[in-house]
This record gives sequence, C-alpha cells and structure tokens, in this order.
Amino acid sequence: MIAPMRPRWNLAENRANELTQDLSAPPIPVYEIAESSGVNVVFVDFGEHAESVSGLCDFNAARIYVNRDDSTERQTFTMAHELGHWLLHRDIFINDPDAYPVLPRFAKPDSKNPLEKEANKFAACLLVPNRLLRPVKDAPVAVLARIFGVSRLMMEYRLKNV
Repeated sequence: MIAPMRPRWNLAENRANELTQDLSAPPIPVYEIAESSGVNVVFVDFGEHAESVSGLCDFNAARIYVNRDDSTERQTFTMAHELGHWLLHRDIFINDPDAYPVLPRFAKPDSKNPLEKEANKFAACLLVPNRLLRPVKDAPVAVLARIFGVSRLMMEYRLKNV
C-alpha cells in the first residue's frame, strides 16, 4: 500500500466508530482500546525533547510511546492519534519501512501531512464519537471537554465538525 496523497477522512472516522460502537458513555477508554488492538502503550520521559514531542508509534516494537510529562488530556489525544497510525498506516510501514519513518507527534504537528491528518481525524472521532456528542452538543464546551476527557480546544474542534 502506498501512502495516500489526500487524507482518507471516511476511513479514519469509520475505523474509530467501529472501536467505540459498543460504548454508551464517555470518556472513551483509549488506553484499553489501544492495548486490545495489539499495541502496548508506554509512558516515557522524552528528556530534552519533552517540550516538543508528545508521542510516537513504533511499528517494529508494537508500541505507542506517550510523553509522561504531558497533561492527561494531551496524553489521551496522543494515545488516540498514535493508535490511528497503528491501525490505519501499519500496512504502509510493513510494505515500505523507508517510506514511513517513525514520526513523532510534535506539540506543533505537520498540518500538511495526509497521514498526520488521518491520525488526527481518527483520534477526534475515537475520543468524541458523533453519536455520543450529538445529544449533548448544546452543553457548555468546558463541561463537554471534562465529560469526554479531552482538551477544550479538541472539544471546540469536534463541535464545529459534528
């Protein structure tokens, strides 16, 4: 499989929905979902890179590394984002490891990379599924963010895209 030129929005959203279809209330247990998807989640000290790197997916080791110093909300998003890479992009890596290097998730990500866009879409849909957000979308943003266990910024994004 060759890396997509454009993000596959439907693929990302559908895969996230498959993983949450049996859940009836937030917050989404992303750690458990990741572990049950065949990847280990490891919280690590990124040392001198702790300010800029939130996490990464290591396809060879079947691990998601998450910055232990980040806020809980950022860690949750990082787990979901890296799980997106694991589920959506593993075939690309297996077929051509040189074409898909380990991509750390930076605090300021590359907004042009279609693989990063897919992983972001997957994470947003996994953590805040449309079917759970629609019935409560008129509640205050801060309340929804707390209930879903995500940042206010992430919740604002989801509300604009529901």
